[in-house]
Amino acid sequence: MKIIERLLFFLSWSIIIGLSAYFFLENVVVFFTGYRSDSYINNPIWVSSHLIGGTLALLTGPIQFSKWIRNKYLNFHKLTGKIYILGAFIAGLSAIRLSLISSCVSCRVSLFILAVLVLFTTFSAWWSVKNRNIKVHQQFMVRSYICILSFVAVRIGGIIPLDFLFGKIEDATFSRTVNEYFFSFVPIICGEIFMIWIPTLKNIKRKKS
Repeated sequence: MKIIERLLFFLSWSIIIGLSAYFFLENVVVFFTGYRSDSYINNPIWVSSHLIGGTLALLTGPIQFSKWIRNKYLNFHKLTGKIYILGAFIAGLSAIRLSLISSCVSCRVSLFILAVLVLFTTFSAWWSVKNRNIKVHQQFMVRSYICILSFVAVRIGGIIPLDFLFGKIEDATFSRTVNEYFFSFVPIICGEIFMIWIPTLKNIKRKKS
C-alpha cells in the first residue's frame, strides 16, 4: 500500500511541477522576452507584479511540502516560506487590481474572488504558524498553494474545452465564464474534499468501531 501511495505522490507532484513549468514558459517567459499583450501594454506594472509574485509562489510552493527539507533544513524551509508568502501576497494584491480593469469582463468576478482567497489563505497560514499551530498552518498552506495553482489551471484550462462535461456552449462569452469558474474553484473544492471531508468521515467510522 505504501508503494502505491508513494507512486501516486510522485505522479501527482510530477504533474503539478510539469504543468507549472509549462505555464511558466508559455505565460511568464513570453511576457519578459518580447511578447506583449494588450493587457500588459495597458497595465505593465500590475501584470509584471502579478507574474513575478506568482512565479515566486509557484516555484517555492513545492519546497514547503517536502518533509525531508523541513526536517533536515528547517532554516531553508522558513526562508523559502517567507519568499512564498511574499510572492503570494504580491500575486494576490495585483490580481485584485487586474480584476477591476481586466479587458476580459467575464473573468473579473472569478479573478477577484480567487485573489481574495489567495490573500486570506496565505495570511491564515502565516498567522497560524506564528501562533505555533502547525496543523492549521499546514492546512492553510495547502489551500493557499491550491489557489496559486488555480491561476495556472485557469490559463491552461483556457485551451481545454469542457464540452465533454457541459456539452457544446455556443456563446463564446459564456463558455469563457464557465472555464474561468470551473478551473478557478473546482481545484479548491477538491482540496477541501480530500483534506477535510474524507478524513472527517473516516474518523466517524473509527469512532463507531
